[in-house]
Amino acid sequence: MLARTDPAPESAFPPIDLSYIEAMEERADRVVEKVRTNSYAPSGRKPSLLFNATQLALLCGKSNSAMARLLDKAASLNLTDGAQPAPNGGTAGKKRIFTQAEAVDWVRAVSDTYFKRPPGSMACTLTIGNFKGGVGKTVASTSIAQALSLMGYKVLAIDLDPQGSMTSLLDVDRMAVDDEQTMLPLARPLSDAGHRDTLQESIQETYWTGIDLVAGSPSLFNAEFYLPMRQMNVRQEPTFRFLEVLDRALSKGIRQEYDYIIIDTPPALSYVTMNAFWAADALLMPLPAEGLDLMSSTRFWSMFTQLARSAEKTAAAPKTFAWIGIVPSKVDHTKQYTKFNLDVMRAAYGENLLNAELPLSSAVSVGGTTLATVYDIQKYVGSKKTYERARVAFDQLAAQIDFLTRTRKWGQIVKETPLQVKL
Repeated sequence: MLARTDPAPESAFPPIDLSYIEAMEERADRVVEKVRTNSYAPSGRKPSLLFNATQLALLCGKSNSAMARLLDKAASLNLTDGAQPAPNGGTAGKKRIFTQAEAVDWVRAVSDTYFKRPPGSMACTLTIGNFKGGVGKTVASTSIAQALSLMGYKVLAIDLDPQGSMTSLLDVDRMAVDDEQTMLPLARPLSDAGHRDTLQESIQETYWTGIDLVAGSPSLFNAEFYLPMRQMNVRQEPTFRFLEVLDRALSKGIRQEYDYIIIDTPPALSYVTMNAFWAADALLMPLPAEGLDLMSSTRFWSMFTQLARSAEKTAAAPKTFAWIGIVPSKVDHTKQYTKFNLDVMRAAYGENLLNAELPLSSAVSVGGTTLATVYDIQKYVGSKKTYERARVAFDQLAAQIDFLTRTRKWGQIVKETPLQVKL
């Protein structure tokens, strides 16, 4: 029998209330943002990429000699030759340096890997999703947007995750994002002063040439309240379909303006996530080669189709996709079970499993305060092979995405070729 004890004396420490937590959050945000901006002193912003002649040649898929001949004809092509003054003021040994915008102009002019979107075709809206966190979804979303822009395409990135991680990777302070810079105005009720049917006003430029952004912020949590509320208010909005909010907004000029629309989603099958899937022409799931992740992925598709089937009953038209891709992520071939799990993924997903594999690598990780993807890195501090393996993996993924889009979305007849970018 337990002995009776006297009640414990009241703690000398005061209880932690919500004000304490709010203050802690504000301090943490200030510290993290200061560390991040100090990483890019003195401007506090991510620098634009610069390319030398060798890198430009690789970007354009040309040999160094072929690129040199093209650079000699830069003026006739109405392009910059990138020539920099020699340190001594002479002409011998001039370096060639190109900004990202100049490099993309060269890609569009001479690259064999740049394919224009056919006239009259709409942008490919690609939604990246998985309701498990930590699968590499946001890094993949951002890196895909960067890779496609280096191929010459105009890209709109839409961050639907309240955590705003994609927004941060594109060098926008998520804590300084206004509601009007997100998709939240689309979800607000008609009677709300902040309601909008369009997304154009939410778009902002980023530091990365060729990528615009609809930002993410914690205010997106409110959309999970607004959307079902409007769906239930059939008297005020008898034709409202919560699934079609984002899709309709993208159809008001945005799909004509961009080549690719890349949507990053929260790790949950929420109202906002379902909007992203319903607006998509294609779906991509990053999937780690791990047992629990494999089992979770089947539940994801089961839950998605159940929700979509239910919603499809009131939708304007049945939902179809041009293509669906599963890309192995965080692949570590030093683990003994990796090969087996990859074989299971091939058996499970067949032709939907892409050939690219995103490695578990320090070069892929954005754990540092600089929040740099493989495409942000001008000079990798570490093994060159480690960086090249990671960079080539994302290059190959972007090339496969573009091949699938051009053949299945835009109806082009093309041969599948690997992306030549290996900087």
